[in-house]
Amino acid sequence: MLETISASALQPRPSASSQQLQKRVGQRRYAPKTRTGCLTCKIRRIKCDEAKPHCNRCTSTGRRCDGYTSTIPIKQDVIESVPPALSPDAPFGELERRTFEFFRLRTAPCVSGYFNDPVWDRYVLQASHSEPAIRFAVNALGALHEERHLRNGEQESGAKSSMTPSYPLVQYSKALNGLQELLKADHVSMDAVLMCILLMTHFEALRECFVPALLHVEAAIRMLEINQAVDVRKIDPSLVRSLMRLDMQGSMFLGMRIPGLPFYTAATDTKLPSHLHDLTQARDLINTWTCRLFHFMRAEADEFKFREPGSIPLELLASSHEYVQTFLDLEELLWSFMHKPSVKLSIREQHGLGMLRSRVKINRILAATCLYSETCMYDAFLQEFEDILTICKYIMSSDNADRRLFSVSLDEGLLHPLFFTATHCRDSTIRHQALAQMRKLPANCGVWHVEAMTRSASLCVKLEEHWCDKHSPTCADIPEWRRIHSAGFDGWEYGVPKPRTTTHFRMRPNGTDGEWADFEQAIYWPKVRYHKLALRCWRTRVTFLNEEEATLEGVTASNASHVRAKPGLPTSGTYSRKLGSP
Repeated sequence: MLETISASALQPRPSASSQQLQKRVGQRRYAPKTRTGCLTCKIRRIKCDEAKPHCNRCTSTGRRCDGYTSTIPIKQDVIESVPPALSPDAPFGELERRTFEFFRLRTAPCVSGYFNDPVWDRYVLQASHSEPAIRFAVNALGALHEERHLRNGEQESGAKSSMTPSYPLVQYSKALNGLQELLKADHVSMDAVLMCILLMTHFEALRECFVPALLHVEAAIRMLEINQAVDVRKIDPSLVRSLMRLDMQGSMFLGMRIPGLPFYTAATDTKLPSHLHDLTQARDLINTWTCRLFHFMRAEADEFKFREPGSIPLELLASSHEYVQTFLDLEELLWSFMHKPSVKLSIREQHGLGMLRSRVKINRILAATCLYSETCMYDAFLQEFEDILTICKYIMSSDNADRRLFSVSLDEGLLHPLFFTATHCRDSTIRHQALAQMRKLPANCGVWHVEAMTRSASLCVKLEEHWCDKHSPTCADIPEWRRIHSAGFDGWEYGVPKPRTTTHFRMRPNGTDGEWADFEQAIYWPKVRYHKLALRCWRTRVTFLNEEEATLEGVTASNASHVRAKPGLPTSGTYSRKLGSP
């Protein structure tokens, strides 16, 4: 008997995949709504994994995570340690909101300088919503930066407010107290501690109180050394690299200081990559090798350069040659990266690349000369000095000296390469061009050590070229006994410039086998004006008149007995190098 088949049974049966497609089209899969995701994922309407400090859904695709608008449930003991007034939803005063916005929009980009830095782009901003010490430090730095911005006449109409002169210091004091409370906690967050110290270091540097700024850095390094075996691996690498940059700057500008993070730089890979992916990788790589070089120079090379002239151990010569080759390889990496067809750099990134190239060239010169006390060793690097000068000229001409590097940022910027060129290159044309560029730097913005370094370099050039008959002497026209080996100045450590600054010089007037002669020259500031906040913050605004070049007769030795083999030069004295050549 034939069975009756319905018409519907003759229709083709849908596959499993088509059934799933119809189900997706017909109805939406249920998922509970969440209000705790990051802003970026909310805008994209995707589920956020809510990772902290930035979610993986954003970072894995190269997007910027804009943080969170509300807190997520955390352990009760953490909640008890954070005052409710500092939660993101708490109402802040108008002044506090404004200083925070100024920090976010103006200060953080200035601190980052020419490079993208997650510490200032994300971490500090996010942590300030949950950690009181970081919030107060952000307010202090933002308020001081804004006060300086307003005082320099760069404010927009109506930008002035009722900020009292003491407000930045009040916030800074609260940040110090908050840091003490943070360190007393049962479970200390080293990330939060480092962020707070980084903020306070930049606060002191903005006041030009460089010794207190360095003390903050030294304290952070000591904490890392104490907890090296446990905490360093748990700390965000970006924070350690930020501290390493400050450590490097302290060694670069403060005389014979040895970098304090050798354990970190020694632990990182010593093998250079085959190519560079981006500028951030290039900066971190160059900073690491710069710290290694300065540690080698100060801890090993200086023992033979200044104290034991003569035979140099073969292992030190080999190390010096390795550093020279490393920085040659880094130059090649930067050159290849710069000429990649796929690399499209913004103006800011081009300037950052230029600063890295300048740093590598300086490092190669230092690596090749660090074992020798004769300054004539620098004469072989005229092309490198000219390249450094060309890079600085390009940045200054296209970016108006980029004032961000003279406000908050502790990047070495243009000042150090120009100072190094003016004091170490004996070709008159090159060094006078470097001096001319230094005089164009914005020293009138309250950064008085820019003017002091410029005048110290100018005096150094004048002393070396004083006896030359030629209008533009070359390296061969300046003998070794006339050359200044190091130049620096003091009187700036706590940001209170005195009526004068003492510039220190070191020479060997009796030749390469003679004793060192240390002498000094006083530089007088014609007029000093004080600001209310400057008095409270130990800062000053210095109005400099036209520079009056000191004559050779104005140079006096410190406790010198004037026994000389060459006329007109002291032969002894007490040497105290504060700032200057490595």
